[in-house]
Amino acid sequence: MSSRSSRRRKLVLLALAAGALLMQWGLEASRKPVRQQDYGLKMDAAELAAEAFEAVRRHRGIDTGVAEMENDPAGTGLIGPESSPITNTTGNLESKLTCLNPNMAAVVIADLREAGLRKGDPVAVALSGSFPGMNIAVYAALQTLELDPVVISSVGASGWGATDPDFTWLDMERLFYEEGLFSFRSVAASHGGGNDMGRGLTELGRQKILDAMHRNEVPALRSENLEDAITQRMALYEKSSRGRLYRAYINVGGGLASIGHSENRYMIPLGLSFDLGPKNWPLKGCLNLFADKGVPVIHYLSLQTLARRSGLPVAPEVMPDVGEGEVFLRESYRLGLAFTFFVLYAALVVMVLAPELRRGIFDRWRGKVDGDSV
Repeated sequence: MSSRSSRRRKLVLLALAAGALLMQWGLEASRKPVRQQDYGLKMDAAELAAEAFEAVRRHRGIDTGVAEMENDPAGTGLIGPESSPITNTTGNLESKLTCLNPNMAAVVIADLREAGLRKGDPVAVALSGSFPGMNIAVYAALQTLELDPVVISSVGASGWGATDPDFTWLDMERLFYEEGLFSFRSVAASHGGGNDMGRGLTELGRQKILDAMHRNEVPALRSENLEDAITQRMALYEKSSRGRLYRAYINVGGGLASIGHSENRYMIPLGLSFDLGPKNWPLKGCLNLFADKGVPVIHYLSLQTLARRSGLPVAPEVMPDVGEGEVFLRESYRLGLAFTFFVLYAALVVMVLAPELRRGIFDRWRGKVDGDSV
């Protein structure tokens, strides 16, 4: 090959590379936000969750600049003390702040819709006082989809959760019920914490939890040990189902009566699961038992991971606006333009390289023929 032909070949290849880069730039520049599946339902649920957050602010008399801005920068009133008589374990403030986002309700909508739930379907729910923001997101999604939940809550909470003895999760859900935001409440509640019996709390703490159950008129679940707590919950879910089959089980937090054992939190997948698979569970909680029956289970615990996976911010400093995040809108390429560029580039490659390819094929064929004739 002459030096002139070599230079020409390099220029042609360089032009093809430049063309590919130009087309890629065009595709990137033409990307546009595309509404994700169930956009309308997600917006409705997020707006309802935002109304619940605002109801808490009004109830607690929180105005901008008055809230405890260091630990609750958005001024939600949903961040409790790090330690109180009803605090049952340490908490991660970043996780608590992450779920104080009304758009988390859209994440729950996505999971429930993927599970195939329809209006009126019964859903078993286990909530913890540890993540009131995520509890609100679940309630908003359930209300928006007009499902029929049976909720059992544990009142004790990890640090920074609903740890104010005078404003527990049961007090919050009663507020939402009375303001007409959600049409359901917990059918029963437990202490939570060690063995779901409030183990590790002081006598004062256990009494504060009982006081919350009494003033909110929520029946108390009392058990002798963790196995008994799980059995009682399953019996209550069965009784409350009125003979219908549950279509999903939702768990928020790390309540042992729900997940069975502290080690199980590392084996239960985040979000929606149709099958937990065979695993060496130290103890099966309600979530595992429902999964064994073929009921889809939805597990929310690692909330920072959940937020990143859903395109939502981690521990936002201000309350995100409704509709923000990739769970609603996601940048997408224009498929028609991408196909056009592909066809055009393929044609250019064929036009430029076809003569050289033909010569190469011919040379190889001729060499084979000459070799066979020797």
